[in-house]
Amino acid sequence: MVVEVGRRRALALLAGLPAALAACNDPVSNARSRIDVAWHRTDLADNLLPRWLKHAPLPGGGFQVLFDRRWAPRPQPELELTGQARLVYAFAAGHRVTQDARYLDAARKGADFLLERFRDPLHGGFFHAVEHDGAPKGGLKRAYDHAFALLALAEVYRASQDVRYRDAALQAWGDIERGFTDAAGGLYSECNRDFKPVPGPRTQNPVMHMFEALLALHDVSGDKAVQQGARRLGDFAAYKLLQGQPESDGGGARIPEWYDETWKPLRTRTEGGYIDLGHQFEWSHLLVEGAAVSPVYAQLAERVLAYALKAGYDDIDGGCSQRYFPDINKTDTRKSWWQQAECLHAMLVAAQATGRNDLWRRYEQTLSFIRDQLVDREQGGWQAATALPCKSGGCPDEQPDPYHMVRLHVAALSLAGALPAAAAASR
Repeated sequence: MVVEVGRRRALALLAGLPAALAACNDPVSNARSRIDVAWHRTDLADNLLPRWLKHAPLPGGGFQVLFDRRWAPRPQPELELTGQARLVYAFAAGHRVTQDARYLDAARKGADFLLERFRDPLHGGFFHAVEHDGAPKGGLKRAYDHAFALLALAEVYRASQDVRYRDAALQAWGDIERGFTDAAGGLYSECNRDFKPVPGPRTQNPVMHMFEALLALHDVSGDKAVQQGARRLGDFAAYKLLQGQPESDGGGARIPEWYDETWKPLRTRTEGGYIDLGHQFEWSHLLVEGAAVSPVYAQLAERVLAYALKAGYDDIDGGCSQRYFPDINKTDTRKSWWQQAECLHAMLVAAQATGRNDLWRRYEQTLSFIRDQLVDREQGGWQAATALPCKSGGCPDEQPDPYHMVRLHVAALSLAGALPAAAAASR
């Protein structure tokens, strides 16, 4: 999720929260004093992005996205849209923080490759995968991929102000809305080339990331149709997917991960039903940002965060667990890398918006946990952990792509008022 919150935007979000939570008179000043600006900037500008810029760009366009921990390329028989788009986003966002023209150049080349090679000239939208020479590999189209393509184009437009990328993003949203929207108002997970839906279960994940991408695109374009699309998907999540929890169990609300074709949640672990706890933290900060299109979302963000903290936060060591299985009342307490990034992201957004000291404490605790357990001091990047600590064997020999981390760092620097003036002045 991109979080671009300057002083006026932050105060607007705060106004949408219940008055009882407005605990600080100057949330930007408070955030500046509590957020570890130096670490967020250093991890992005000195640890992550220079290595990706050195190793990822390919001679024919596009990016190598698969590396072992030592940055040696791993076999990559095809280029998949999600990985390509997430690196375009990371480089464009990195330019906003560093103002280093090399990142914008890489982002533009990646976006141009995406538009030239992945875009379907016949039916619209984007192919899921292409060969290294850019030839489409099958006709499958995935909503999850399209969300990141939309996010990437919005971010490159934000960084470059080149209207080609804005116009391409608006066209892509038109294709997505026509091609992926199902009868219930959600998104088909997969479609054929002509947008005929592929039968199968639904998942909240593309809905969440499309909501994220539309918020970013609306922020940089002001387009009314995009705003309406963000509101429609936000309302779908709020009124169709969200499950309120009884007060006897702590209240709050959660969004299950998998559904049948009518958007009924899969009930059991055997069926594939569970609550992804990282996604609860992710929804909580996206809904705070979504207050820009509906003030209701800020209140829902509080409820989702309350559930995520109760069900998934580790108050001893910091960070969050992976999953909860409602049918057997069991939590998978393993900790993966990306959930920790989203947990930290949620803590800083909610702490800045509410001024709650318990959330600032958890931000500081989880930040310490991430620095100790995830940042790879030997090889650079982050550990691709699936079950921390790494000494337990839960860290595969690979480099995770930087999307979650870059988004986290940009949010932190924005909330602290620490972006360069040119970046902070954008819509």
